[in-house]
Amino acid sequence: MTTAHVRCGHCAQCCALDREHHDRLLTVDTDPEALLGLMELAVTWHELDYSTAGVVGPAAWADFAARHRWHDPERAERAFSLALDIVARSGPGAPVTRPAAVLELVGR
Repeated sequence: MTTAHVRCGHCAQCCALDREHHDRLLTVDTDPEALLGLMELAVTWHELDYSTAGVVGPAAWADFAARHRWHDPERAERAFSLALDIVARSGPGAPVTRPAAVLELVGR
């Protein structure tokens, strides 16, 4: 599935990081692979060193989502909100919780 990237006038000002990652993030509302990439980044944010990767990190996700136009704004908001929640829950000192659905799947 290919979709046209949605552009905004802010990109040159607000997205000085890796252009490929920026453009991939612009499709989280329409491309399942981009959405999975965002979720993988969120899950591994505190485990891997992204300091030299040039990715748009969690500190910028809310602003990134607000500054860009989306094919499906509600889905984009849900994607970035979920990713931010994952990062917050997996951070240093975050409580380890297992949702009921996961407990059922693993046979607890």
